[in-house]
Amino acid sequence: MRRYLELFEISETTPEELDFIRIDITEWSSRDIEEALELLVEHAETSYEHYTIQIHECYHEEDKPCTIVVLSSK
Repeated sequence: MRRYLELFEISETTPEELDFIRIDITEWSSRDIEEALELLVEHAETSYEHYTIQIHECYHEEDKPCTIVVLSSK
């Protein structure tokens, strides 16, 4: 399993490509994940009108479905 911290910019009116940030946090400590999350929220709040930040637990290598947990959205 791989773990990712992901930020998606959301816009219903913008036709161009929206921002997407994915950070592989598979082997990170919980403290490092918290710090990265704080930075992502700060970036999202100052850069985007709407966004979603989530943890993506990827099981593709095990041929299983992924799980998503939304951590923050606006």
